[in-house]
Amino acid sequence: MLARMFLRKFSWVLVLLGFTAYLPGQNEKDSPEVAPGITLPTTGTIYGVDLVKQKPTLLQIHPTEITHNTHAGSNFARAQVFAGPHATTELKGISSAATFHTSEIVLYVRLSGEDELRRNRVKLLHLTQKKDARIVSDFSMNIFGGQKTRRFEEVEVAKSDVAGTEWLKLTPQSLLEPGEYGIVFMPKDADLFADAVYDFSVAGDPLPRKTK
Repeated sequence: MLARMFLRKFSWVLVLLGFTAYLPGQNEKDSPEVAPGITLPTTGTIYGVDLVKQKPTLLQIHPTEITHNTHAGSNFARAQVFAGPHATTELKGISSAATFHTSEIVLYVRLSGEDELRRNRVKLLHLTQKKDARIVSDFSMNIFGGQKTRRFEEVEVAKSDVAGTEWLKLTPQSLLEPGEYGIVFMPKDADLFADAVYDFSVAGDPLPRKTK
């Protein structure tokens, strides 16, 4: 009887140990290491490596839904002087909840096998702060409704695949000035824009300017 009870308890211990080994985030030995002691999680879409008190940390970047501002009032005034209408896509609020403490940031975007076409459409944008919003892009056209133009401030990045994984590495080609930024999957059609932006802030003092 005692032997049977012992075997039953021992079996439950093995089950619990096995369950613990497969808890999310607990078994990521096969995940790529992006900084000493830091690996990319098995969930989530976009992460960045931050530096807090000289120690690297991993920061997840979440999507924010964009809003479309048709600028109805100003467009009416523009029409009076035969100027074409314009519109903007914006994010509410002047800053993001995700904040990096370093200007030297490396970003990682998870792309599944079906997202290969989206690889070339991953872009890092600098967002313009204006009143209570951040401007993502500007759309304009001539007075007759033609010659549509989509403008945005793109930050040049180097893209490289993390071998053996679904991750795409984005390395900005220059240090990021303090301000607001966003990663977006840019539609190919110039008349369209993404529904959401993975936005983040870069804190800190302004970078030193080159003197003449």
